[in-house]
Amino acid sequence: MQSHHSAEGLAGHWRLEGDCLDHSGRGNHGVNHGVDLDTGAFDGRGAYIEVPDSGSLRLGTGDFTLAAWIWTHKNPDGVVGDVAEKYDPDRRRGMTLAIGSSAGGYQGPGSDRHVHFGIDNAQVGQWQDCGRPNPASNYVGNSLTVFDGKLYAATSDARDEADWCKVYRYEGGQTWSDCGRVGSGKTTGVVPLVVHDGRLYAVTTTYDWTRVLTGDYEPGRLYRYVGGTRWEDCGEPGGNRTNNCAISFRGRIYVGGGPLAPGVYVRDDDGRWQPSIRFDTQGPQRCFPHAMMRFHGRLYVGYPGIHAFDGQEWAFVGLPAGGPHELLQTHSLHVHQGRLCAGTWPHGKVAVHLGGQEWVEIGRVGADGTEVNALVVYNGKLYGGSIPRAEVCRYDGGTTWTSLKRFYSPDGWTPAPPPMELTDQGPTREELNEWSRVTSLTVHDGKLFASTASCTSSILDAPCDVRGKVFCLEAGRCASYGSDAGPGWKHLVAIRRGRRLELYIDSKPVAMSSEFDPAAFDLTNNRPLRIGFGQTDYFHGKMRDVRLYSRAMAADAIAGLASMKPR
Repeated sequence: MQSHHSAEGLAGHWRLEGDCLDHSGRGNHGVNHGVDLDTGAFDGRGAYIEVPDSGSLRLGTGDFTLAAWIWTHKNPDGVVGDVAEKYDPDRRRGMTLAIGSSAGGYQGPGSDRHVHFGIDNAQVGQWQDCGRPNPASNYVGNSLTVFDGKLYAATSDARDEADWCKVYRYEGGQTWSDCGRVGSGKTTGVVPLVVHDGRLYAVTTTYDWTRVLTGDYEPGRLYRYVGGTRWEDCGEPGGNRTNNCAISFRGRIYVGGGPLAPGVYVRDDDGRWQPSIRFDTQGPQRCFPHAMMRFHGRLYVGYPGIHAFDGQEWAFVGLPAGGPHELLQTHSLHVHQGRLCAGTWPHGKVAVHLGGQEWVEIGRVGADGTEVNALVVYNGKLYGGSIPRAEVCRYDGGTTWTSLKRFYSPDGWTPAPPPMELTDQGPTREELNEWSRVTSLTVHDGKLFASTASCTSSILDAPCDVRGKVFCLEAGRCASYGSDAGPGWKHLVAIRRGRRLELYIDSKPVAMSSEFDPAAFDLTNNRPLRIGFGQTDYFHGKMRDVRLYSRAMAADAIAGLASMKPR
């Protein structure tokens, strides 16, 4: 039974206890695609509920409430995925509710669970300048990470060694707080930041690929943030000078590095580092880890081709883009619409994994893009960042990428192309120094954040201009919770109320969007309501008592639903 108060304005009610019928009386019955309805379990691989479009499910310009009980694993082996959506990606119109973790540069996602609730009607704002984290650095690492509700950025290189290996916390506007130098070793920067088991970790490295082998540098190390400007040394993974990527996978931290001993290294329960795999340095299956991602129970790592680890064995899963494998580099991995995507060099192409060793290209990030350093899903759409113009593009289906911003593109400048064949010489050092990167993309405070950098990371090669800064963009409206929602059962409530979006977890308000004109956000579309699948991935966990209301729910009603925890 349900009270009249909880039934008022109910457009759909899917208990997911033995069936996926609509218990609201509206007739919006679901079609099951592999969900275990006895337990409410979604396998994270292909299971979801599809509710056909109907008039009572069309959200329009009015208030609504989406509520659900969700259960997630403590130590994820994939992305958590989408709770629900009523969204048309072709028109960029509708509503999305998803759970993920920062993974917008080389590093893979952490073990934390950020909740993102968004609406859109093809609305795009203006880019905002969020300042320069490190006044002495032109390189924000591939590192933008949200931890405990704050955005963190790591930087590389500077003329003074005291400004190397720095991490900063964003305080809003153009203000950044200095979180200290990470370690005191002869390494120039920090690239990976990752959240693991409730703590923030940083990996020191020397990124400057033009000098790392000849300079007087030391291997990088892992550090744990203990607050203020203090970092605790957690050991040396693999003895590599360049550690590009880190990830939380099945309760452990993995770090990928090279180039002298390329491999993936794991920290055991005693704090010691062990090789999970050491890669060949020659041939099409060689690998110098640059990018990591969790996906459907496996850890993926790449450059040039991709390898996958299921917790027991490693397997080669192919080369994600065409052309000679000697030229190919894979610089980013992310998940979009339930598929693994890889961003590559030298053509700036993104490819989608079809299974086995088969990949298909889905276009180029930038008309003259060469290297895709960052991929992220934000408010229903996939975004990519590339070299040489430090360009951000939005994926609009097929092979179409729409350019939103070129952060470095002087009038009349034509960047030198990369080598396209083995016999090509490529750009000169002076031309290469002009190239600029988007190193990282992530979602924070309902916005898309992008970091920029020089090509080599060295202050000797390029000035601190637009390089070394952070920018943000609002597309549609989004309320995002940047702390860890936690494992186990949680009650989520997403509300459109007047001019704002609101997000609640276990009846407590945790996030709110910026204001908007309700008339500008007509969410009407003819797409189905999907429970447990959306623009990121299939949901991995359990779900119960999903409700959609055509009104904004009051606090006492939210508390009432949150009191009915599933058994």
